[in-house]
Amino acid sequence: MSDLEYILDFVVNLGGRMLGTGANLERVNDTMNRICLSYNLNSISIFSLSRTIIISAKSPGNIPGTRQIAVPLVVTHLEKLRRLNQLSRKVCAETPPPHTLAGLLDKAEEVKEYPLPVIILGYMIALASMCKIFGGSLGDMVSADIITIILSGITRQLGRLCLNRIISNALCMWIAGSLAALFVFTGIGEHYPIIIITCSMMILPGIPLVNAVRNIFCGNEMNGILEILKVMLETMAIVAGFCTSIYMFGGLVQW
Repeated sequence: MSDLEYILDFVVNLGGRMLGTGANLERVNDTMNRICLSYNLNSISIFSLSRTIIISAKSPGNIPGTRQIAVPLVVTHLEKLRRLNQLSRKVCAETPPPHTLAGLLDKAEEVKEYPLPVIILGYMIALASMCKIFGGSLGDMVSADIITIILSGITRQLGRLCLNRIISNALCMWIAGSLAALFVFTGIGEHYPIIIITCSMMILPGIPLVNAVRNIFCGNEMNGILEILKVMLETMAIVAGFCTSIYMFGGLVQW
């Protein structure tokens, strides 16, 4: 492989992995452009959407090259994103030999993965705290935590199936709403709306919404609008799942 091929392979894979861990699209485009410039590439053209990246450039000897990659389903991982950002800055500053770039990328993703029980415990502490802030009782906090444990297992299974986020959001919220009604009916929980609002915090697309708004403000209107539409559909799916649970089991709750 030529140096140009090594560089383009690295750039497009770095951009794809950054997007896949929750990076802002405008930031990813800027990172890829800076790395290409650091290796003296010219005629750089980058086209990227939330699920696709296409980049073309010419070497200093005017040899053209193009790469395209499909971005995997976004799973926010801030530690991996931090390591990838560090790698991009290191490559721009030091410009290591092109044939070593692939190894650097694999090494950057070698981060500590916390065990599932630790992750679930973090969710439980966070959601119990929010439930208390919203005015929930101890029973509401217990109900929200039990639902959190169940949703954590369900979302992991749905993630393995690569199920569309819109469908998974509707399904998860239907399960959360149904369980919340059951807990209130049995006397474990007290305030159905507080339990539901707390559980919805777990699946609301907050980071994608921030990234979408930033894309619009940074001049990348097309991607920003597409991302906002996606966020709206995912949020509507949450509402649809919640309304379905009320329609089916709302009679169990004292309104």
